[in-house]
Amino acid sequence: MKDKLKSLAASLSFQCQVMPVYDRTQLVDFVIDTVRKNLFEGGLLVVAVLFAFLGNLRAALIVAVAIPLSMLFAFCGMLRFGIAASLLSLGAIDFGMIVDSSVVMIENCVRHLARESGGARSRLEIIRDAAVEVRKPTIFGELIIMIVYLPILTLEGVEGKLFRPMALTVIFALLGSMVLSITLMPCWPACCFRDGSRRASRG
Repeated sequence: MKDKLKSLAASLSFQCQVMPVYDRTQLVDFVIDTVRKNLFEGGLLVVAVLFAFLGNLRAALIVAVAIPLSMLFAFCGMLRFGIAASLLSLGAIDFGMIVDSSVVMIENCVRHLARESGGARSRLEIIRDAAVEVRKPTIFGELIIMIVYLPILTLEGVEGKLFRPMALTVIFALLGSMVLSITLMPCWPACCFRDGSRRASRG
């Protein structure tokens, strides 16, 4: 915009001047810095809490990977639907809500590996059965949360402009989290937890 104003000012006569009345550059930069700081600190806090409850740093890091991947899924949806990244669109994202299904999936896989370590079944079979066991509850849980946000999409006027981007962003992030919890998350315990008895969580 500033470049366009400069090019426009060059084409005007010496008696006309173009001066910006309201410059929101500092406000936009401040909002972007706030969002970046909150996302980074929130991610670190989630990793710390996951480590405290899972009792396993490797499991906590695996679950934490769902955060940036789900956010990447949400950003792709925002780009597709023309939603700007701001406090209104990103402020309602809850990292705990995003990693919830991944926590359940990883914890169940690690628990089954620890319980059946040294048994006759292979590690892949154990993880497959553990993933199938919690697949429906995790999917239904995230679908229920997404359904809660659907009425916000029906808002019109100023309310719709304020809250629809937030609802769509949360739905995109939850969709990414749900896809990751049933595809990528069950695959990693097979590679990262060779000995389930030693790497099991405290649960």
